[in-house]
Order: sequence, then structure tokens, then C-alpha cells
Amino acid sequence: MRASRVKLPTERSVRLAAGLVMYAYAACHFISHATGLFLLDALQEVGHNILLAPWRTPVGLTILLTCFLVHLGLGLWALYRRRHLRMPAIEAWQLGLGLLAPVLLIPHVADARLGVLLYGLDDSYFRVLYLFWLTEPGVALPRQFALLLLVWIHGSIGIHMWLRFRPWYPRARAGLAAAALLLPLLAVLGIVNAGWDTALRAAVEPGFAAAHGPPPPGTPEAAAGAAVGLITDWLQTGYVALVAAVLALRALRAALERRSLGIHIDYSGSRRVRVPRGFSILETSRWAGIPHASVCGARGRCSTCRVRITRGLDSLAPPALAERATLDRIGAPHGVRLACQVRPRSDVGVRPLVPARRPLDGLRVALDEGRELTVTALCVDLRDSTQLAAGRLPFDAVFIVDRYVQAATSAIRAHGGHITSVAGDGIMSAFGADGNAAAGARHAISAVAEVWAAIEKVSEELSGEIGSPLRFGIGVHCGASVLGPVGLPDQATIQFLGDTGNVAARLEGLTKEMSCVAIVSAATVDAAGTQYPSWQQGQVDVRGRDQPLPVFLIHRLEQMGT
Repeated sequence: MRASRVKLPTERSVRLAAGLVMYAYAACHFISHATGLFLLDALQEVGHNILLAPWRTPVGLTILLTCFLVHLGLGLWALYRRRHLRMPAIEAWQLGLGLLAPVLLIPHVADARLGVLLYGLDDSYFRVLYLFWLTEPGVALPRQFALLLLVWIHGSIGIHMWLRFRPWYPRARAGLAAAALLLPLLAVLGIVNAGWDTALRAAVEPGFAAAHGPPPPGTPEAAAGAAVGLITDWLQTGYVALVAAVLALRALRAALERRSLGIHIDYSGSRRVRVPRGFSILETSRWAGIPHASVCGARGRCSTCRVRITRGLDSLAPPALAERATLDRIGAPHGVRLACQVRPRSDVGVRPLVPARRPLDGLRVALDEGRELTVTALCVDLRDSTQLAAGRLPFDAVFIVDRYVQAATSAIRAHGGHITSVAGDGIMSAFGADGNAAAGARHAISAVAEVWAAIEKVSEELSGEIGSPLRFGIGVHCGASVLGPVGLPDQATIQFLGDTGNVAARLEGLTKEMSCVAIVSAATVDAAGTQYPSWQQGQVDVRGRDQPLPVFLIHRLEQMGT
């Protein structure tokens, strides 16, 4: 029995897991703050003593500290590995907020945790809110609110970048965004409400200020507070020095690399870029100002940055786990690599496979909202449709085409298909937009039969008008596509981009040449996981493909039921 391979976690997955733990702690912390809406005692009894209790145990503190150090260390390592800081705005925001967060977090952690563990300071919201609202309202309170928003925005961007390719995420995004906005708002309101309660009780309740306010000078408590302040200063200075050291090492490496000969990367023979060794192909594109699609932020998850290596493939290191998993998921052929993961050490030639265009004032492809999925395209088109207009009034011809379009689109939608375009009497649709490629392929094949039957029914109903039955062709193909909004900024529609729809349209066009009604690619049948023994197997030449495409030819509607 062959031993199963153990899949080791990647650097990104470890950093993501650590970030998720801290995001969960932040969410729990915010819910705790929100209990302040029921005044200070509720904040202490429910938020502090119940909601935050697991995180204040030795196990909870160890997990939090470990995740923080791992996430920070891997983040600084990723910063060091970057060859330049040109990046999309959302990545820049995430990086900037992530670097700033520890500066604001250190005073809070030093006071609330180190002060408690090392010097036995009061571990309660009474002391913390007294500090925020009465002792240092001009410093501690704005810093705390800024920390709250900064950490939450940084984490939310990371969650968005992680989930954006999940098939269910577009449906859940509005609800998740509402929750992401509501939770910090409730936390701020809870802190404000509990802060007012703290100020009121300090003014009217005897002994409250003495118990929870700053200790008198010269006391051990005051000395402990000064020691915590000194620790805070050292930790902040150390962190700033660490970030400065990373940036200085980057600058030193860049200076040394500029003195080296470097390598050349040729883009489809049209442009040659010279860069130091260590640049990824995607970093080279951004550094040189060459448009290069990358939806996931160079995380190796979306494959939109993929390139075909036209020269120097043997000199490249083999794909790592993350890249291999993505390439396997899309069925990438030999010679295709992810530009964000490949760091050439010698000259290479590349050809980007996903077009990237800079939008002007016209149509745009919203790659930031796109998802790469395996979908099945179904294209149906009338044959000899120009003859329908011969000898008829324009409205009569439009009526016939309208009846055909209604029948075909209704049949497609009945099987879960998404209509992406209707051009005259040509209809393009996609199946599997929910991420289930196998179900999408099966539904598309079922839709072929229903579209076929629906058009024949229209022919019967209009037999007195058209004389002969409507003639049509159907092409079906399954493959990887980017599904997302395309169009004017205020009039975008969901489309799928890639070769899948083009192949389906060409198969439809070949039905007349092959004397059949429908052509279904073998890739579609394989994805569906079903058998159709009565279908005629064949191969067709599709423009743009080097090898013939295996297909199934369908001549009669009765064959669709087998």
C-alpha cells in the first residue's frame, strides 16, 4: 500500500492562519467593547470576565503571542523579498496598515498585559477606561480608536483577499461587509458609553478615582507604571529599528544587484526588460510598467498572472506547493507558470496568457471582482436567419426571432445557465458559475436537449409563418474562464472571459459543416462524468489550437436522452 503524501503548509497559509487567529481575537475584543452599551459594569462583567477570559489564560496568551510574532515575522520577510514597492492600492493599504499597527499596539499590550503580568497592575476595564477618559484623554483615547480601526481594516482586507475567489463569496459579500462595518461601530459606541459612565462615577462615587485612577507619586504602583512606560518606549524603538533594518537590507541588496549583470526577460518578443536576479516575472512587469493581470495580489491563488515560458523553461526552479496546486486546479499545460511565483535566475522569454488592459472611459473588465472558474459555455445560433427577413415586414421577422430567443433563453435558465450575451439570433451562456464544474457541465448538456425541444416547438407553432422548421446549431465546451463584470462602469454585466466561450462558438459554427445539430466537446463530457454511447465521436479543427479537439456529434434530439 502506497503511503499517502503529507501536504506541508506553505508560508502564506501559515501567515494566513496566524492572521485569522488574531482577527478572531479582535472580533471577540470588539464584541466585548460593545457590551459597554450597557454601561461600565456590564463591560467588566460580561466583556472582560466572560468574553475575553479564554484569551487571558496562559494558553490563550501563548497562542496570541505566537500568532502575532509569526504573522509579523513572515510579513517582514515578505516585505524584504519584494524587489520593489510598486503594487495595487489595496495591497499598499494592507502593507502600510500592517506596518503601522504594532506601533499603536505596543503601548496597549504593554499596559494591559505586561503591566499586569510583571507588576500586578489592575487588570480591569475600570482602570483602562479611567486612563482613556480622565488621565490621558488627548493621547490614549485617540490612539486606542486609531488602533481599533487600523487593525480591523488591515484584517478585513486580508479576509477579502483570501475569500474573493470562493464561489459563495459574491453572494455573501454584502452581508459580511455590513458585519465588518457594524462590529467596530458598536465597539466604539460601547467604549464611548462606558467612558461617559466612568467619568460620571469618578465625579460622584466616593473612592472610585482613588481605586482606579493614577497612583500617587512615589508609590510602588507609580514606579510600576513608569517601568511599563519605559518598556513601551524600548519595544516601540526596537520595532521601528527592525522595520528600518528590513528596508535598509532591501536597499543594500538592490545596490548590490544593480552592480551585477542581471537577467533579461523577453515579453513575447516585443519588449526586453533587464532586471536583477531575484525579481519575479510579475514584479518585473510592474517595475517596467507592463500591464500584467493579477487578481489575488501575487498570492498564487487566482492564476490570472500565468504566463507561457517560451524560452528558458529548463532553467527555472520547479513549482512550489502553492503554485503547483493552482496550476493543477486549472489544468495548465506544460510550460505554463504563475508569474508571481517564478523568480528566474537566467534569461527567459514569457508570454502573458490573460490580457491586461488599462481602462479609459469605455468598456472595462473588472478583474478585481473576477473569479477564475471552470465553466461550461453553451452557444446557440440560428442558421440562415437572413432568409427569415426575406419578403416579411421588419416587425414580423423580429417577432419570429424574439420567439426563438425567448424559448432558448428560458430553457437555458431553467437548467441554471447564465445568459451572458444575446447578439441578434446568437445566444451565449455559461453554466457552473457557482463553482461546481461537474454540475455545470451536466446542466449544460441537459439544457441542450431542452433548447433543442423548445426551438422545435417554436417551429411547430410558427409553421404557418415560416414554412420550414427553424434550423440552428449548438456548441458546448468546458474550460477555465474568468467570470466577472464587463461593460461601462454603471452598466456592467456578468461575462466570462477566456477561450472557453470562443471554442463553444466555433463548435456551433462547425455544426453545419459536420451536418449535425450540436457538437459537445469531450472536455465537457469528462467534466460531467457521464457516458453517452449513442453520440458519434469525432475530432474537429478549431482555429487557434494546434491539435484537433475531441468532440461528440449529435444529430437527433432522441440521442440527448441516452
